[in-house]
Amino acid sequence: MTPQTSVMYAAPLRPGAITIVHQLLCSMNKQPGIYDPQNGLIPLHMFPQLHYARLLVVQDLAGQDRAVYGLPTTGLPEYLVFLAEIDGDESEFRNDMIRVAGGGLATLFAHCDTYTEQAPLSEWLERSRIQAAASYVNWRGRTVVQVREEETLRRFLKQKLNTGATNESTTSAEKTRLALQVFVDKCKEEGRLQLMPPSPTPITWSICNALHLVAIPLVLILVSPVLLVLLPFLLFQIRTWEKNDPAVAPPVNLAHSEELLSMENHEVTNQFNVFGSLKPGLLRLCIVRFLLLLTDYTARHIYYRGNLARVSTIHFARWVFMDGRKRMLFSSIYDGSLESYMDDFINKVGFGLNLTFSNGIGYPRTRWLLLDGCQDEQTFKRVLRRHQLPTEVWFNAHPGLTAANKHRNLLIRDGLQKHSMSEKDAAAWLALI
Repeated sequence: MTPQTSVMYAAPLRPGAITIVHQLLCSMNKQPGIYDPQNGLIPLHMFPQLHYARLLVVQDLAGQDRAVYGLPTTGLPEYLVFLAEIDGDESEFRNDMIRVAGGGLATLFAHCDTYTEQAPLSEWLERSRIQAAASYVNWRGRTVVQVREEETLRRFLKQKLNTGATNESTTSAEKTRLALQVFVDKCKEEGRLQLMPPSPTPITWSICNALHLVAIPLVLILVSPVLLVLLPFLLFQIRTWEKNDPAVAPPVNLAHSEELLSMENHEVTNQFNVFGSLKPGLLRLCIVRFLLLLTDYTARHIYYRGNLARVSTIHFARWVFMDGRKRMLFSSIYDGSLESYMDDFINKVGFGLNLTFSNGIGYPRTRWLLLDGCQDEQTFKRVLRRHQLPTEVWFNAHPGLTAANKHRNLLIRDGLQKHSMSEKDAAAWLALI
């Protein structure tokens, strides 16, 4: 199994650089939201391990809301950010990027404060990498190659069935499946079809994952007596905050909303990025870090086979602290419209939204961290839209394939490889094609 890695390179922009950076990023598109493979900066389609990639300027579009907490509203850093969801190791991907598009990367990041031509680009990118506080992968181990091969397999099988060469109408479902097995084997022998077996799981990753699985619960057990003693105070303090936090939810700027709409729904899979400030205070920060630790743990060890707490339309997601943990970026890749995406979360795992986002400035008031909050649906959606960032470059290596499509193709492949099936199971398998 090849594990997936979420990569993020970020650096603060020099004053006044946003306009030229925006122009450079726009040059990578055919039109807003449509990546151009012929662009002269970064040919994202040339990296075989890359699932999705985004380039954007990260800035606090709702920075004026910080005033209600006495926080500065001007002079806030703005960042050029490169996000990627890849198979395997970050360092290999970084080296491939530099080999294929080092000039384009240097052209973009030359507008960042920390960039210097004297330092090797690889070292600078490594220093500019920011680790996520929590991340989610829809199906760990499913590689770009696997996704493409399994979709090709489905199309081969569908074409074969459509020709009627298996006599599906006059034979049993199981006999049809076995005939398709023979057909696929012949295609593989002739080189017309390839189905690579999974790569061995890196031993270092397996060891680290096993240690993480055990270490987090062990630490929680060890500190649980202290947490139990502090719990009444924490609950009292949380409830006090919830009753007194100012509400901030002005209307969404129409021009901002139209800009976002121009970059969405060009295909079945969309990108989503929101950025904002955390409410001040060390205790609040400790609570957020603890909750994201639990989020990361469950995503890593429980929700890694097709769903995130009953939500199955998300391909990848991450929560990232920035500015010394004073602000946070959340990014995700999902299927369907933004409206359906938000409704999915509100209706299925609203408590999760409240836990992870309620300490952000402007979030609707919660009750005991779990209740209310996003249930104020219109306010919640307005707050998210105000904090949502335009994704100026968006690359999808699997156009037209939803998370459900990928899972269907996996079931088709698994079913094809079985030695035998009941007539009922074989009929259900054929229906997948």
